[in-house]
Amino acid sequence: MRLESFATIRLSNHSLRIMRSSIEAEGLAWEPLLAEAGIPATVVDDPNGEVSGAQELRLQELFADATHHIPGAWFRTGLRYRLMTYGPLGLAVLAADTFQDGLQVMASFQALTYSLMQYALFYEDGALVAMTADDSLVAPQFREFCHERSLASATRFLTDMSPSLLPIARIESVLDRPPGWMDCEQVLGAPVIFGAPVTRWILKAEAAQAPLPMASPLLEETYRSLCARLIEEASVSDDMVGQLYSLLVRAGRGLPSAAEAGRQLGMSERTLHRRLAGQGLSFGSVLDQVREQRAVYLLDNSRLSIERVAEILGFAETASFSRAFKRWKGMSPLQFRRREGRGR
Repeated sequence: MRLESFATIRLSNHSLRIMRSSIEAEGLAWEPLLAEAGIPATVVDDPNGEVSGAQELRLQELFADATHHIPGAWFRTGLRYRLMTYGPLGLAVLAADTFQDGLQVMASFQALTYSLMQYALFYEDGALVAMTADDSLVAPQFREFCHERSLASATRFLTDMSPSLLPIARIESVLDRPPGWMDCEQVLGAPVIFGAPVTRWILKAEAAQAPLPMASPLLEETYRSLCARLIEEASVSDDMVGQLYSLLVRAGRGLPSAAEAGRQLGMSERTLHRRLAGQGLSFGSVLDQVREQRAVYLLDNSRLSIERVAEILGFAETASFSRAFKRWKGMSPLQFRRREGRGR
């Protein structure tokens, strides 16, 4: 899965509604997060509302920042994700013939899982024995959030496929948590080992070939086709967005304006803005992401001064760059450059 593809995909608002419920349950304000993510409240209120993957990820980041001080908030949020939350993907999984078939459907359409976590199926001697979770696409500051939420949400996903099956033998997580944390073993219905080198769900021997209770070849074909169409539409949209990312990343000193970027992509500035808006994006949000990536690279891999980095990234003032960087990383550029464990 490519980051650009996820950014352009259209997702239901179910995940947003879950985060709203979680925020409100913790007694926090929801509206400021929504406003900062640039998502109209009407989109969340609409039962059929949709957002782009980029908007979903931005709200996840804001949600993680707003709740990081609340023990177990991300785990409790993950428990709210049920298999039907995933719309066509959940329905395609439920309609699969066996438990293994259902997981293979999920693995084929991971862009529909509301997450940049990459799930893979692990086999031994041709038999499915585990599902693993890789966080390499996730920004370092949000990996703990993704793992804690996934500990609950992915477990719910597996158990919801066949509630009577109890498919999980044990869960191994990279999270640093004490034994008995959040009473998770009782809540999840399986032993949990923290501090593992890899996050994975070890399956019981009989789980893979167990028939699913709602198996239906015709319905599986219908919903797999719908999932494929959603991915295909995102890939088509990704062509233009990917070209824009590439253009901005390749730019030398001074990043191009929207008008200049449009000209180089063979379209007017107005058309560029319109096509980005159709994917729930803006030129400013794409530019912001590229600036963040380039800032991190320059601070980690060069001896350029903070002032020079700000100039290269097109900031009129170093103070403006410092404010933007603190918004991205939660620390100043100088603190980031001096951070413990840099370069590991």
